[in-house]
Amino acid sequence: MTRPLRIEFPGAVYHVTARGNRREPIFESDDDRALLLGVIGQTMQRFDAVIVAYCLMGNHYHFVLGTRQANLSALMQQLNGIYTQAFNRRHGKVGHLFQGRFKAILVDRDSYLLEACRYIELNPVRAQMVAQPGDWPWSSYRAHCGLAPPPPWLDTAGLHAHLLGREVRSDRDRALAASRYAELVEAARDLRLWEEGLRQQIYLGDEAFVERTLAESERRPATSKASDIPRQQRSEPKSLQQWQHDYPDRAEALWMAHTRSGIKMTALAAELGLSVARVSQLIKKFEDLKFKA
Repeated sequence: MTRPLRIEFPGAVYHVTARGNRREPIFESDDDRALLLGVIGQTMQRFDAVIVAYCLMGNHYHFVLGTRQANLSALMQQLNGIYTQAFNRRHGKVGHLFQGRFKAILVDRDSYLLEACRYIELNPVRAQMVAQPGDWPWSSYRAHCGLAPPPPWLDTAGLHAHLLGREVRSDRDRALAASRYAELVEAARDLRLWEEGLRQQIYLGDEAFVERTLAESERRPATSKASDIPRQQRSEPKSLQQWQHDYPDRAEALWMAHTRSGIKMTALAAELGLSVARVSQLIKKFEDLKFKA
């Protein structure tokens, strides 16, 4: 079967999923889920994007993700790549964690944004893992309903503004939006999202949305051009010495060189006169501190 097109343009909103290789778990503990949330925060900041909603399950995750640049593929490659490296080091594994490439569906923000968000937050309920969406701590539901503070990368304010049809200006506005959202989620337990809204495998919206999206993507230059890649991604990868200059802590410099510049541990070990095992230990030590819940 031909793979669906990957359409990217500034301002796009996607429903993104990735599943474990051979449908195996991508989390072995809640510490792994906390690790992924830390990676998400770093990645959203680097690629100028936001998460509107998320849900971390057992062998897969769901995001509703908004991009300000035409860079979804690069963003997801970074996110899944860093998490896979960290997961494998933590559990002494090698090889692919995720099954193939991620799946992305373009979402019509006007008609389907709220539907996509509440659909993914109800995943643990549909899977009979919990009775209520608020009982699952690894989704955006609690933040959107005012039951927990949202992390900086979660666009709860934007979702509330979308729900109210205006900017959120006060605690009263936030409480009103949170209450309305909780009601919407409760009413969506039998929502048939994909049967009703999915078009051509990659659009969540009506035919008019498909036409607008195609016109928008054709109007924009191809995402493979250098002009579409953020400046920090176009530059040459930093060397270990450059990372050490910017980050005096050796473990942090090694982590940055390995995850951001893609320098292999063998090369890092040779440059510093350390064993590969020692380099791996330092990287894991920093990683555990950085992404600790």
